[in-house]
Amino acid sequence: MALRDYIQLMRPWQWYKNLLVFLAIVFVDVPKEWPWSTIPAVFRLHYYPPLIAGFIILCAVSSAGYIVNDIEDIQKDTAHPEKRNRPLASGAASLRTAYGLAGTLLIGGLVSAYLLNSVFFLLVILYIINSQLYNYFFRNLAVVDVIAIAVGFIIRAIAGTFLIHVPFTSWLVIGVFFFALVLAFGKRKNELQLLGEDAPLHKPVFTQYTDAVLDQGIMMSATWVIFFYTLYCYENFRDVMQVQPIMLTVPIAAGIILRYVYLIQSGSPVGRKPHLAFKDKGILAGAIIFAVTLAWTLFFWVPVFNFFYELFPPLFPP
Repeated sequence: MALRDYIQLMRPWQWYKNLLVFLAIVFVDVPKEWPWSTIPAVFRLHYYPPLIAGFIILCAVSSAGYIVNDIEDIQKDTAHPEKRNRPLASGAASLRTAYGLAGTLLIGGLVSAYLLNSVFFLLVILYIINSQLYNYFFRNLAVVDVIAIAVGFIIRAIAGTFLIHVPFTSWLVIGVFFFALVLAFGKRKNELQLLGEDAPLHKPVFTQYTDAVLDQGIMMSATWVIFFYTLYCYENFRDVMQVQPIMLTVPIAAGIILRYVYLIQSGSPVGRKPHLAFKDKGILAGAIIFAVTLAWTLFFWVPVFNFFYELFPPLFPP
């Protein structure tokens, strides 16, 4: 078995989900005035070591779960047009090796989590329980399956707040939940497009899903993501719009979500492989513009505005 097969078993392209632990530092302890009375959390370097450690631990634990999932699905994967190329389904990896790798990642991740933070350790255990309930039960129940996936996303995001000892809010939970639903419903829609009438042979849950149900799930979830992000920006920054006009990021966020929905509906593999989203020029450009605009409006609006005012005072009448 080649090293490449070991790496492929771990599915590193799925690790992007674990970046949610870093979400904890973006919208917490944000000063509402300029100059800052305190340094924003995102610029406090001492927050990053525990978050990076948490990210690595979640990658190890989630990879162990993916390997277990591959072991359980080995027979189904051999008949799948894409999954048959996975190491176990193709025969490139042995079951014994897969069990050993999964056990090593799981034990190493749990021990590291325990040493890092006690609450984080409990959340990692909760994540493992949720993942295995999904693997063995929930993934065969329509809607319950995508909710279980969304819960996994929420656990990741909340874990980051405990690593740096900041409170999480309902906005974090709700926003991450509906964003995860967009990805989950989109993946099922795309898989149904790919597999057609043979879909139930690969996933029993497709006996319950229809195109109409999945389209409703995608559009509802996408709408709620944009709605709650807009509501969050208004509720938390409505009194400081002259200093932090973060509402400017809402149209950009909406554009990114709508572009992703378009890719799903057009049959792009991005639907079933969200990590490919940033290969799409529209989403990549949108993400860059969103990140720059968010940083500008959240942290640097006043100094940048003053800089241009001094350069071009006629453009900024008093």
